[in-house]
Parts: sequence; structure tokens; C-alpha cells
Amino acid sequence: MIPELPATMSAEILLKENAELRMRVACLEERCRELEEKVGKNSQNSSKPPSSDGYQKPCKNSNSPDHSDDLSADKGTDPSDEKPNPKSLRQSSGNKAGGKKGHQGTCLKQVDIPDYIEYLPVKECNKCQASLLDSEPVKYIERQVFEPGRPGEFEVTAHRAEVKICTCGCRNQAEFPEGVTAAAQYGSATQAMAVYLNQYHFLPFKRVSEYFNTLYKMSVSAGTVANFVARTYENLASTEEVIRDALRESSVAGADETGMRAEGSLHWLHVMRDEQWTLYYLSEKRGREAMDTMGILLTFAGVLVHDHWKSYFAYAATHVLCNAHHLRELLGVVDRDSNQLALRLMKLLRLSWHYCKGFKTIGMLQMPSVVCERIEKIYGAFTGWLIISEPPV
Repeated sequence: MIPELPATMSAEILLKENAELRMRVACLEERCRELEEKVGKNSQNSSKPPSSDGYQKPCKNSNSPDHSDDLSADKGTDPSDEKPNPKSLRQSSGNKAGGKKGHQGTCLKQVDIPDYIEYLPVKECNKCQASLLDSEPVKYIERQVFEPGRPGEFEVTAHRAEVKICTCGCRNQAEFPEGVTAAAQYGSATQAMAVYLNQYHFLPFKRVSEYFNTLYKMSVSAGTVANFVARTYENLASTEEVIRDALRESSVAGADETGMRAEGSLHWLHVMRDEQWTLYYLSEKRGREAMDTMGILLTFAGVLVHDHWKSYFAYAATHVLCNAHHLRELLGVVDRDSNQLALRLMKLLRLSWHYCKGFKTIGMLQMPSVVCERIEKIYGAFTGWLIISEPPV
């Protein structure tokens, strides 16, 4: 039987416990405020870098559409939970956006003295096929092409096409080289360099424009760079189909999808690749709807390597899970529980990969059967320990 404490002593104990609980509650409330403040910070309302925002970057507007579907939920985040932008610190000027009335536009103009001149002759009449080699041209039509030259300079090539009148009365003009269509234009090297800097090195349009102005004194505007990229995209449509057809017939291909920002909202960049080809596809969806539209997996019958995302299992392929993801999951188990079995499995996966890479380097199509059997035996022992209990020391 527990003896009853005196009333005065019981009250003192309760008061002491109450004071301790009050102190603990105050500490917890302060901790909650700190965590809430930390979670609420982003690159637009604090000194945090933009790279720390991740998929939870503030959306373009608070009514951004939900990009998820039945099989396309975000990896750990929900686009519908994105927070709206904080209020802008910039004061409105009251002026309308865009160019103002009376604004003087600019365009590429011909130079008086080009660096190179290429004459394009008229050899015969287009109508009667009479020779015009001895006829004098009545005029020249000139088109100039601008290209980067030495650092600090650009080069201009003038293409001058002859115009001749035949005795039959037909007016004949020499043909310009393919792609030379304007009186003054940027050449193929300029366009290729601009697209390369933007698409491969991820330089924004404006910075690509600054690059040409700084290095070659060329006034290539950001809008012109955007037009180069759009034109290249259209020209590569047939190439994209070749890559898509090759990936459909590939024996082993890898698939993945990763979130990225596009026009202020969350999109998904899908990728399919094998040892030779890579195809990218950007979509607002992550799941089957985007994968079907990409146009490969519906007819793909080879080995598909992926990260266990459930949408992939809807396709009739031989599914192989990515060992890099296995290693991450095992590392999480090791970090949480110091699990020695998970650590041994990580070592086995790495060792198997090094063996596979080594035999492939010396020209072997597959590992020797004795090595494969040894790896399978060790893996079987590990899985047996998993079922029974803990592995023996």
C-alpha cells in the first residue's frame, strides 16, 4: 500500500512539475517557431540561394495547375502545395510593357566594304539554254553573311549574283548558296555556336548575346538567338525520329525522369538512352501519359533499366532496377540502423560492377560463369540471412 503524502508536500511536487512542464512547453514552442521560420524561407524572401528551393520553388501564380495524374505524383513533393511568390519589392512605373511609341528598331545591315566577295555567275539562259558566258551582267544582287572572325572582329562575306538578259528576252539571275536568303544575315557558324552555347552549356539567350558582342563585336540579339534555337528544333525533327526508332529497337535501354522548372511551374524531363542514343522529352506529366506520348515504351521489347517508378511496370519489357538507386536505399538503412548486412550488400554490388566493367574493358561480352556463380552464391547467402535473422559474425 502506497502511503499518502502530506497535502503540503503534494502541492509542492505538483507546483514543481508544473513549472518544469511550463518551461519545457516554452522551449518546444520556441523550437517550433524556429522550424516554421526555417521552412518558410526561400530564395525570394531570405538570403538562401535559388538552388536550395528545389521543386518547392515559389510558383508563378497561386493558381498554378496540378500537374499530377493517377500515376504521375511528384517525388516527395506535390506541385499543388507550392507557395505563391512573395510580394515584389519593385515599384510599378505605370508604363505598359514592351516597346514604346516612337522606339527606333534595329536590324542587321550590310557593310560598305565586306571582307570577302564571292561572284555567282550566270552561265546559260534558263529559257532557251543559250550560253551567256560572254554576256555582260546588267546588275548584281548582293547578300552578305556575317560570321565570327578573330577575337574582337567579325567577318562579312558578300555573295554577288549576276543578272543577265538573254537575246530571247529572258531575265536570268544566278542562284545564291543554300541558306543565304536575306540581304544581311548571320551565317551557319554563328547560328551553330549560339545554339551550342544555349542548349549544351545552358547559357541564357541574353548571355549568349553578350558573348557575341564581347568577343566579336556582333550585335546578335537575345530574340535572334531564340529564333536560332527554334529553327534548329524544327530542322532536327527528322533526326529525332531516327533516334526514337533506334531506341525502340535497342536491346538494353535506360529510362528516367527528373523534375525541372519550365515557365514558372514544375515539369518533368523524361529521358531514354542506350550506349549510342539519347532522347529527351519535356512534359507537364510524370507518369504514363507522358511516357506514351514520348513514343518509345509502347513498343519497346528489350531490357528496361529504371528506378522502380511504378509507371514503368505498365510496359511489356524486361525490367531491371538501377543499382545506383539500390545503393542509395542501402546507404539509408546503414545510416539509420548501422545495419551490417546492408553494408555488405553495398560492397557486393560495387564489386560486381567493377568485375563487369573490367571484363567489358578487355572485350568480353559477359563475365565468366565461375565469377557469376560466386557472386550469386554470396548474394544468396545474404538473402538467406535476411530471412532467418542476423548474419553470422
